[in-house]
Amino acid sequence: MSDLRIGEVTIVVQNRQKSAMAVNDILNQYGDSIIARMGVPHRARDICIISVVLETSTDEIGALTGKLGQLEDVKVKSITI
Repeated sequence: MSDLRIGEVTIVVQNRQKSAMAVNDILNQYGDSIIARMGVPHRARDICIISVVLETSTDEIGALTGKLGQLEDVKVKSITI
């Protein structure tokens, strides 16, 4: 297993009604690694921005972002420290 890292994942959901359940299902799969999660609606642009802080391996962060990135109307970026 790789060393544990602190990572931050930013998720932009462009169609909340269509994608929210799938995003939440994926995040729940990684719930044991999540330290903090904050969601902010940006009503003027009709998007939702979710910031997730985790402590896990870089492989797990990559798996999480890969699953999220496959969803339609969802964009995702991550950084690790």
